[in-house]
Amino acid sequence: MRVIFAGGWRGRWEGWLRALSAKAISTPLTLAGARALRDTLWLAVRVRNAVRRQPPVRLPVPVISVGNITVGGTGKTPLTRWLVHRLREHGHRPAILTPLTADADEAQEHADAGLQPVYTGRDRVAKAQQALAEGATVIVLDDGFQYRRLHRQLDIVLWDATAWLHPSNPLLREPLTALRRADVLVLSKADALDAKSQQRLRDALNALAGGAKVLAAFGYAPVDVQSWRQEGSQPARTLQGQRVILVTGTGNPFYVALTAQRLGCVVEALVCFPDHHRFTPADAELTAALARRWDADGVLTTYKDALKLGRVWRASLPLWVVQVRVQWLWGEEALWEAITRSLSSSPNLVTSNLPCDEGTG
Repeated sequence: MRVIFAGGWRGRWEGWLRALSAKAISTPLTLAGARALRDTLWLAVRVRNAVRRQPPVRLPVPVISVGNITVGGTGKTPLTRWLVHRLREHGHRPAILTPLTADADEAQEHADAGLQPVYTGRDRVAKAQQALAEGATVIVLDDGFQYRRLHRQLDIVLWDATAWLHPSNPLLREPLTALRRADVLVLSKADALDAKSQQRLRDALNALAGGAKVLAAFGYAPVDVQSWRQEGSQPARTLQGQRVILVTGTGNPFYVALTAQRLGCVVEALVCFPDHHRFTPADAELTAALARRWDADGVLTTYKDALKLGRVWRASLPLWVVQVRVQWLWGEEALWEAITRSLSSSPNLVTSNLPCDEGTG
């Protein structure tokens, strides 16, 4: 399978970092350069937190955070979706708070999945106040582990099972010691590992987190393939044996390729754009040209990517979209029990005059 990093200098740089993180191999020079960049970012975060040091705001309803300590692609959006559905099944009225804008792909995914209300914007204290006024009984922070301005009853942290568990991983947002702040750890994309490898990873994460915090693991099961909404599009079809160009702007493009191969298609090339990439007509033309070069039957992408790529897709080649669902490997009910316990804990402070905050952490 050919791998192409597109999207300009950012795409090439991000692709190099992700390849380094996934393979855990590099020359000492490139590894030292990646660590230097990462350490600079960590220093900026520490300075920001020191300058903004304030007591966290406590809300009169439970707050649950879904986050991670690596850059992108760990499965926060699907786990948030699962969490909201479970909360609703038990009579709660959850509201999702995300730092992204209303037109961002993940915010649209939440809305398309019927997970309203979704409150977008960087000032999540003010958004929480709005959600409470509109009847929310639980606040769910999507990508909230580094956010320090709201007290939470439970911090759920995801770890991508395919990522390099090492202090030199260049995609770490924080040092691995930050896992000690987590209440619960969940393995995502764990179906890429066998049972023994999952257990070794679980033991290593528990050691870093200072306790038996890894409660659950999940992967993704492809459940549907459809042609994107466009005039003259072909109907949904099986991709068994079809030759495709896979294009994605996600945090873990290599796992997306694994999902595509499980559909039975032949991935001629994996075209990787930066995470959350806003596709342009030029990007669509490049993808179509690559598909024609390798005589592909069509182009395959994720639903998250299709929300943006579909707007600029004009080629006669079909644009196929694969949708996936969370497939629990173990621990789903153990995770839900931890969530249930957190819901029963009552906040001991209700702040009537909530301050505004324009930061993300």
